[in-house]
Amino acid sequence: MALRSTWAFVLVAAISALVYPRIPILWSFYSNQPDRLIQINNIGPSYKVKFADKLRSCEDIILIESRGVAIVACDAGRERWNTVMGIFSPGPVPGAEIYVYDYEQADDDEALTRLQIVDYAPGEDLHTLGLALDEATSSLFIANHRHDGSRVEVFHLDFESHTLRHTHSIQHPLIRGPNSILLVNSREFYVSNDHHFLAKEHLLLSKMETYLGFPIGTLVHVDMSPMLEDPTAAVDAEVVARLPFPNGIELVNETTLAVASSNSASLRLYDVTPPPADSARRHPTLRSSSSIRLPFMPDNLSKSSDGAIIIAGHPHAPSLSTFAATRHICNSPEERAKAEPSLQEFCDKGKAGSWVSQWKQAGVEHLYVGTDYPTSCTAIRDLGRNTGIISGLYARGLLVWRN
Repeated sequence: MALRSTWAFVLVAAISALVYPRIPILWSFYSNQPDRLIQINNIGPSYKVKFADKLRSCEDIILIESRGVAIVACDAGRERWNTVMGIFSPGPVPGAEIYVYDYEQADDDEALTRLQIVDYAPGEDLHTLGLALDEATSSLFIANHRHDGSRVEVFHLDFESHTLRHTHSIQHPLIRGPNSILLVNSREFYVSNDHHFLAKEHLLLSKMETYLGFPIGTLVHVDMSPMLEDPTAAVDAEVVARLPFPNGIELVNETTLAVASSNSASLRLYDVTPPPADSARRHPTLRSSSSIRLPFMPDNLSKSSDGAIIIAGHPHAPSLSTFAATRHICNSPEERAKAEPSLQEFCDKGKAGSWVSQWKQAGVEHLYVGTDYPTSCTAIRDLGRNTGIISGLYARGLLVWRN
């Protein structure tokens, strides 16, 4: 009898440990429904959606304040091929397009320049997630979910000729599902793998990992030095942290790293200790220091010049999933014409929320919450030019605000 009671206690404790952290997420399924979602506007009245007729499904944005421009990656093919959310719809899958947006330019027709991709053998099989730019070498790093396996691509960016010339394709067993990239220098970077179970290989297990919050996604530190010294060599990579659905990465300061944990609705902070100078070890050591709870699921992170970490994400997972799964129909006149009336109505009226906040040591401040611009995934801000930009995972155009 005592043994049964012991096992019952262990079972209840195990279930509680699994369910308790999920309560805020489950509550958001009710409280953050698009029709219930609170509306917050702390970015000011002067904002509008630009380029809705030219851009859609833009995930990451890089701010280059030295030039007053932003690099934007947009992948319309995400409507049919999304290896993170498990969307694999039949039909042609167009490749991603990379743009330079001169946000100081008053004339929208001249503000947006598409970059020509050169020497990239797979052609259109480019499906972008996270971006990172090493300005010193003008190297653009792109997390790419190709059909033949995910990897990190490196391109040389030439602003004068408006070209991206492919230079390296980085594959490694530890780079399973690359999402966000944070450069340490021209040879080292961190990359988050949002899932252990990839949706294209184990769809059910991937969904369970997402909704049950298993802490088996990885943050990997990569040293490219071996490959740069010998093109036939592999990069040196090591897992430095494990957590639920790691997504955006950003440095808070020289010794603190922030990682967005999407399905635990939190910002995780890590103390970073570099390898000893007299050691052959290439990789830093990360120690979890604290966690900041958020009322939404964070996606990508950026850092503004005042030290604030800008967090963009998704307030309501179910509506995001429905919105994402229907875009290949809603954005195709042929598919939409064949759809059921209820789906056609959803194409006109369906909503998915956006949530953008900033975090400093003083706490979290909410900047924008609403459904006018859906599926926010990245937000950047140039304080010197009083400009901010939000991109949407499945939105048309970019939301641009001026203070």
